[in-house]
Amino acid sequence: MSHVPPIEPSEPARDERPRPRYGEYAPASQTPPAEAVRSEATSTGATVEAQPFAASTFAPTSAVFHNAPPAKPKTLGVVAFVVGLVVLLFAVVFSVVGGLAFAPIAGKAITAGGTIDQTVINSDDPGIAAFGVLSTVFFVAGTLLGLWAIVQGLIATIKKRGRAFGIVAMALAVATPVISFVVFYAVTFASAPEIFSNVG
Repeated sequence: MSHVPPIEPSEPARDERPRPRYGEYAPASQTPPAEAVRSEATSTGATVEAQPFAASTFAPTSAVFHNAPPAKPKTLGVVAFVVGLVVLLFAVVFSVVGGLAFAPIAGKAITAGGTIDQTVINSDDPGIAAFGVLSTVFFVAGTLLGLWAIVQGLIATIKKRGRAFGIVAMALAVATPVISFVVFYAVTFASAPEIFSNVG
């Protein structure tokens, strides 16, 4: 019976590559990639054992997802738009009513040449007194509400909290006095056509 001597374990191969010092990059690996070895072995007819891929080669990339900021409410812009729309509607209604009430007075007060006969205007007349009070209330309330719509519309536009509504609100507040003026005189002249004959 033959005696087989025990096999002594061989020492693992040491890595003879120079190790980088602190602050230096490690030298590139001299091991050829698996695809290059496989293609070279195929051309020479040699057999190459399959080697497992390194885990670091296909390390998953961590994706960072940022939560989208929540949509800002449009309350400021909507409120400014509602205020501007209310001011416009109120101004148009008052201009129509005021024009109908002022037309008879203007027909009598405006004389030939476009001058105004103040003797015809009686301050004790209830109609004239009511017209004066309503005009004052309309002027004060319309100015305050218009400024409110402009300021709040501007804030909504800057903070992007109902920007479109804020822009429309500012446009309505600026255009309301012009529209009111045009409607008032259009109704007045339409209700008292004698004004044109007196002026002409």
